[in-house]
Amino acid sequence: MSLSSPSDTDSSPHPPLGPRGPRVEEEDAEPEEDKVCAVCGDRATGYHFHVMTCEGCKGFFRRSMIKDVHFTCPFAQRCPVTKAKRRQCQACRLQKCLDVGMRKDMIMSEEALRRRRALRGQRRLAREQPEGLTAEQQDLIDILIAAHHRTFDSSFSQFTHYSPAVRLYVPSPRLQNAPEPSVPSVPSIPAAIAVQPDCLEEDVLPDVFSMLPHFADLSTFMIQQVINFAKEIPAFR
Repeated sequence: MSLSSPSDTDSSPHPPLGPRGPRVEEEDAEPEEDKVCAVCGDRATGYHFHVMTCEGCKGFFRRSMIKDVHFTCPFAQRCPVTKAKRRQCQACRLQKCLDVGMRKDMIMSEEALRRRRALRGQRRLAREQPEGLTAEQQDLIDILIAAHHRTFDSSFSQFTHYSPAVRLYVPSPRLQNAPEPSVPSVPSIPAAIAVQPDCLEEDVLPDVFSMLPHFADLSTFMIQQVINFAKEIPAFR
């Protein structure tokens, strides 16, 4: 008589009997070293029904006990139960399960298994969902947003008070041989900014040293803005 193996989620590892009696199908952390199934010698996954067994023998014992199946050995009831031969005689396999101490009273009912699977699913969903913010965290976010709105000018109107960076005219090689055009004198514009009307955009380059005061002004302004923002936060007052 052949029976199919159940899902791996039908039951979970169990520890042996303790001073308080058996705990039905509870999970228990196992040492890292490999364990051997007490029934067939395969790699065990934990304690199942009070015995260290593999998933195959766990499912076989559970199905046999729930369905109350009676197996008959065609030989002398001395068939070897190993990983390779455990399917050849189910009667001897079941008998060995009982001989090593697997207990029928530790098998959970289908209804109990369904409840446990549902509970595990709820716990898994709870772990996957991001945790909400605490009231303290939300208050801190509100404070930061309010401070940002009070100190940040989205129109950047403050930058209009700063003069643009000074730019110099660098003659292009293709214009060196061209006749020099007459440029009217503009007293209000420094000589360094006077640009020939026929020059291209790439011929106008920034003067590195003359831009330093410009960047210094902008840096000072930004530092002041950061300080004003920090003053709006209670922790920095």
